[in-house]
Amino acid sequence: MKHIFLLLTLPLLLLTGCGYRIGKLGHPQVRTVAIPTVVNETVGYNVSASMRNMLAEQFMFDGTMKVVSESKADCLIQVRILDIVRKEVTQSSYNDDDEIFVPDEWRVTITAEFTVIIPGRRDPLIPLRKVTGSAVFQAPGDMDANSRRGIQMACRALAQEMVEFTADAF
Repeated sequence: MKHIFLLLTLPLLLLTGCGYRIGKLGHPQVRTVAIPTVVNETVGYNVSASMRNMLAEQFMFDGTMKVVSESKADCLIQVRILDIVRKEVTQSSYNDDDEIFVPDEWRVTITAEFTVIIPGRRDPLIPLRKVTGSAVFQAPGDMDANSRRGIQMACRALAQEMVEFTADAF
């Protein structure tokens, strides 16, 4: 009789999940985030827009918080781009024997700082934190266009870290 009871209740326990949830829980009172204009203190072209777009994309991908306007948001993530460094990783080369061209590779590294605040509260939800993101890109033709794409990839790496810190902060 005991075994029959266990066999009948075990599937019920497995279906209900025993109160466990898979994935990030987040804070029950902080469900929405706004991304004000990103401050760019570098000479990098359009980095502010790229960073803002990647942040919105990563928040939507993560799913812990919904991106809304500033007037409707539970919290704001404020970002400042501090530095952009481009360094050549490999020079272009051409192997005559195999007729293989290997283009230049460059690494772009972006340093930024961010904080998360709740409007009307004096203390930030997440204090000022410095993060870096980098990406490697090739420059076989138009260096400017490829550099912009490398900056977008580095912004994505930065956004992933910022969203992870924000979602896991609770």
